[in-house]
Amino acid sequence: MALDSKLFSQLQKNSSDSFHRQKSLIKKVMAGKKSICPVCGQTIALAQAKAGEKLTVSCKKGCTDIELDIEQ
Repeated sequence: MALDSKLFSQLQKNSSDSFHRQKSLIKKVMAGKKSICPVCGQTIALAQAKAGEKLTVSCKKGCTDIELDIEQ
């Protein structure tokens, strides 16, 4: 089965767009700006569930849930 180059290009574009949207959202939340989950409409916030766990950028329902990998 040959890989369709148009489908692969579209997959690359979609992945890139998703990455840039997430990066923008993380910057916005970390700057203290109000951000709304596109799925449920709740506020997205920076949180750390328990000491030692990773930081996340997420809404309360978990529709948007981005785990941050920050080196100290």
